[in-house]
Amino acid sequence: MDVYVIKEVLRRCACKIDLMITEDGEDALLYLQSLRRDPSRTIAPKLILLDLNLPKVTGVEVLKLLRKTDAWTTTPVIIVSSSDSPSDRESVAKLGAFDYFRKPADLVAYLRLSDLVLRALA
Repeated sequence: MDVYVIKEVLRRCACKIDLMITEDGEDALLYLQSLRRDPSRTIAPKLILLDLNLPKVTGVEVLKLLRKTDAWTTTPVIIVSSSDSPSDRESVAKLGAFDYFRKPADLVAYLRLSDLVLRALA
């Protein structure tokens, strides 16, 4: 359900976005590694939306590895999570997350995510 809502928010964002969705943190890392290994792929992510509670490899672990990889040290990462824990917010901020978006209960509040996306892409 989250993916559907995020797709709708990004559609309303009025900016051209090619969205790549992975099922878990392990798949996300494999996808990003494939981008680095294939020189014919010239398109690198300009923004990453990352859930903290990914299966297999957590969002925090994905973010740590992103920040250790030269190609993505400055790529904006917006954390999208159901957690509102101050320690979660603090830990990802220390790792260089661009922003933190707590998943709201209603679609109208979700539209705030489009503002973060536009700001990150500016």
